[in-house]
Amino acid sequence: MLLSPPRFAAPRPPRPAPPPPPRYDSKTDVIHWTDNIVMPQGPLLKKLLDVGEARLSLMDRQGITQAVISCSPGAEQLPVSDSIAACQATNAALYELTRRYPDHYLGSAILPVGDIDASLAELERCVTEYGFVSWHTHSNYGNSAPDEARYRPLFRKSADLGIYVYLHPQLPEGKRYEGYGFTFAGPGLGFTVDTVTTLLRMVVSGLFDEIPHLKLVLGHLGEGLPFLMERIENRIKFLPNPALQCHQDLRYYFRNNIWVTTSGNMSKEAFQCTKDVLGMDRILFASDYPFESIEDMMAFLGQLPLSQEETEQLYFRNAETALGIPQL
Repeated sequence: MLLSPPRFAAPRPPRPAPPPPPRYDSKTDVIHWTDNIVMPQGPLLKKLLDVGEARLSLMDRQGITQAVISCSPGAEQLPVSDSIAACQATNAALYELTRRYPDHYLGSAILPVGDIDASLAELERCVTEYGFVSWHTHSNYGNSAPDEARYRPLFRKSADLGIYVYLHPQLPEGKRYEGYGFTFAGPGLGFTVDTVTTLLRMVVSGLFDEIPHLKLVLGHLGEGLPFLMERIENRIKFLPNPALQCHQDLRYYFRNNIWVTTSGNMSKEAFQCTKDVLGMDRILFASDYPFESIEDMMAFLGQLPLSQEETEQLYFRNAETALGIPQL
């Protein structure tokens, strides 16, 4: 009697570990910004990717003739080789979009900041070949932030090319922001805290003194800084502090280097404070779509007590005269 040899099941290969954050999980439709903070996408992702006729129709219904399109966070924090490829592909796709709709869209570059030389080359290409009008960056890159000296060449290049830098919020580092979900860690609190920290570090490190022709734009009516302006200036002067490298008060840089947009802030009181502190010539229109309702933003702005001159400043004149954004 012949006996069959025993059969042994081959061991299953171990499942590969998921890549580190940030990453998108298509099965659960969430973005993992950190190991503990996730952002459900739902209809948001579709709106983000829909930059064709549906978005143009929405813009037309709201009386918006053109928009600067930029990239959401994430690409800067990838491993360097992946970041270079992702940023180049994103910018190339955005360029094709501006060619497809030349009367409506302008581009804003995303850069692989982990490689300064690659970023400088990509920024040069985006401006000189693609016609982009700005560099879109974020308040931190995971384990570093744009106020650090290593990123100075990117700001100097932006200024030399005559474009502006848009400083968009990102999730702050630290356990204090975990435990209450993305909305708390991000737009509810963390975004503002991180962006204010980065912007103020840019100022006190002397960035704008080193590059006096640099133009930088903040969203959300300045991330609360118009309201805090006097307090910050007062306390900085309170004690001699040789560590500070800036030559002027914070207010000076908001009069010469920094502009703010209306994106994502629909408070009458916040708008009035921003107008009183900074002046109407420092405020630009932005909707923060699709993270905010463009219909709600337009309705909010439409009921503000603005003169005809102020209305024109808000919607297009400041963008033209201050930032050099052309009417298409």
